[in-house]
Amino acid sequence: MVDKNGIEIRTGDVVRVSNAYFKCDNGVYFVDNSPGDPSWIGNDYSLHRIKRNGELATGKNRVAFWPLAAFTSDRSKNAAAREWNREHAEIEIIKFDKIEEIRKHFADSAYKTERQIEYYVWHCGWNEHGKEIRMYKDCVAHYKAVAKRLAA
Repeated sequence: MVDKNGIEIRTGDVVRVSNAYFKCDNGVYFVDNSPGDPSWIGNDYSLHRIKRNGELATGKNRVAFWPLAAFTSDRSKNAAAREWNREHAEIEIIKFDKIEEIRKHFADSAYKTERQIEYYVWHCGWNEHGKEIRMYKDCVAHYKAVAKRLAA
């Protein structure tokens, strides 16, 4: 998928969402997961809000998806939001200088996944060359590649 300027959106990119139906969906995010990532089975993009100072948000509306999704208890409001967002909401890759926290997020994800591999092999007896462990190793390689791209 591409942003409003025709640039392909990739994991680790910093994006600005604007003109959303719900005001709380507008803001600056980094792309945490993209379709095709070994760590993600979704068809949409998982976004994580970042603050102006570069810190990762921890509040209520810190996660979003692109295309935007509406999760209210009112079906008609959800339908109106989907229609509005399809026509008006925009996503744009932006230049953001304070990416150290984002890079650290992916490096930490690689480290945690490596610890999971160790646990499953040593404590659960999983085959070190089995299909499941290969999937985890693919995730580690993906996280490290994103962190390396962000560090450059």
